[in-house]
Amino acid sequence: MMLQSTQSTVLPLTSSRRAVQPVRAVTPQSSRDVPRVTLEVTVSGTSSANGRRALHAALGNNLQLYVVTIDKRNERMTFRVEVISRTLDEVIGALTSALDRATLGRATCSMLRRSHNL
Repeated sequence: MMLQSTQSTVLPLTSSRRAVQPVRAVTPQSSRDVPRVTLEVTVSGTSSANGRRALHAALGNNLQLYVVTIDKRNERMTFRVEVISRTLDEVIGALTSALDRATLGRATCSMLRRSHNL
C-alpha cells in the first residue's frame, strides 16, 4: 500500500526586488601565538618550597610547577615546569645561569593561541 499526501503547499513567486544586504562575516577575536616550554628540572634538596622559590627566582612568575619525584636518599627533587611566553633558549639560559647544580631533563616546545585581550 502506498500513501500519498493530498495537501500541497505552493509558495507564490514575488516580483518585488529588495536589495540584498551582504552578511557581515563574524571575525574571531584577533589572536597571537605564544610559546610554551615544558621540561623536567631536578634540583638538590627535599623541600618543595625551596625548589619552588629557586625556580620562581630563575624563571619569574609566569610558570607552573609540579613535583614529579622526591628522592630522599640522594636529596634531589624533580619538578615538571611549564613556562609561558618564553622560548626554550630563554628558559635554558635562565635556569643555567640561576641554578648551578640543576639537571635539565626532556624539554618540549609548543605554541598556544591566545586572544589579545588576555
